[in-house]
Amino acid sequence: TYIAVAPLCLYVSGLFTSFAMRYVNKRIGRKPTLLFGLLVSFLTSFLFWFLFQFQQWGIPVPFTILLAAILLGIATTTTVVTSGALASDLIAHNTESGAFVYGAMSFADKIANGLTIATIQQYNPCTTCTSCCPLYYRQIMTFVPGGIALLCMVVLVSIWTSKIGNRQTDATVLRSPLSEHTPLLSDSVNA
Repeated sequence: TYIAVAPLCLYVSGLFTSFAMRYVNKRIGRKPTLLFGLLVSFLTSFLFWFLFQFQQWGIPVPFTILLAAILLGIATTTTVVTSGALASDLIAHNTESGAFVYGAMSFADKIANGLTIATIQQYNPCTTCTSCCPLYYRQIMTFVPGGIALLCMVVLVSIWTSKIGNRQTDATVLRSPLSEHTPLLSDSVNA
């Protein structure tokens, strides 16, 4: 039953988390919100790795699985929504490059997912060693999200002080002295 209940918990917790994202992003900012999502993702990796050790403390394995699924839903929704908001901030008023940025993000996401799934399936030991399956998938559920969360934390720390969406040079310097609202002929010439 947990093969159906765990994904349901993941999706429901993600749905409820998405409702709070606008408020949380406005209240604490995009980068701290993203850091929170990455830390929760790292926590789920910890829960998946020490899944059976919690049983020694009287915490049943099904409870740990459901808790990890709920936290994974919160983490994935937080990181996906906030990274989309950061991309929107990056585009800012440069809407002519918006389609490229979102297209590049979508393309990179699909390539990364495809390569990850192909790699996981290629090295799947379940066909030759059925006793290796649980450990293999536990390692996948621990090290793939945990490693990606750690990589994203490093990138986030490297851009923490920079303002997303502002150019290095002042945009007013690059603009022409004539704008679309400036008349081509002044009133003295028209008179």
